[in-house]
Amino acid sequence: MAGDQGPGAAGRFPIAALILTHEHADHVRGLRTLYRRGTPILASPGTLRALGHRFRRAIPLNGEVEAAGLRISSFPVPHDARDPRGIVLELDGTRAGIVTDLGEVPGAVLEALAGCEGLVFEANHDLELLLSGPYPWPLKLRILGPRGHLSNDVAGSALAELAPRARAVFLAHISQENNRPSLALETVARHLEHWDGALYLTYPDRPGAVVELPA
Repeated sequence: MAGDQGPGAAGRFPIAALILTHEHADHVRGLRTLYRRGTPILASPGTLRALGHRFRRAIPLNGEVEAAGLRISSFPVPHDARDPRGIVLELDGTRAGIVTDLGEVPGAVLEALAGCEGLVFEANHDLELLLSGPYPWPLKLRILGPRGHLSNDVAGSALAELAPRARAVFLAHISQENNRPSLALETVARHLEHWDGALYLTYPDRPGAVVELPA
């Protein structure tokens, strides 16, 4: 299974389907344009309702579905959206999990991601940078809450539980105001000291690495 992250990927690989994890604006920009062009849209029923648009061809994420040659399953995650989901993609027995917006990592999320050879995992903020940064306190408290976003340390701790099977981990949703890519990488790597997989960064303005996961 190969994976690609970040804006610009469409220039290298055609968009065969679009999976929405939730309805927040930073995740749905350009959605209607792609829909008008015929791109299949997959999202939870709650996300589709929250978007307030009748996507008649949309595929609800209920149980397992198939699109673009992949088997796709979803699971609830704790975030302040209508019906947010994490995603697991499977091809020929190889699994990749995606969780980019969640305030904590409950056991059900770890269970859903167990056995994934590849992971795209949120490392949103550094706690000290967030607390000392320019965000107003209500926003800081939202980010730190159980339906907010993961710190580098919390991400690293969760990944340490998933690492025995994972071969590649992409750190995602890294805040440009409350984090630094190098700091996210360094902090998570400390939790994965004896892990022999590969750790990658994702970027808001360019594609990340392309990796091939073992079957």
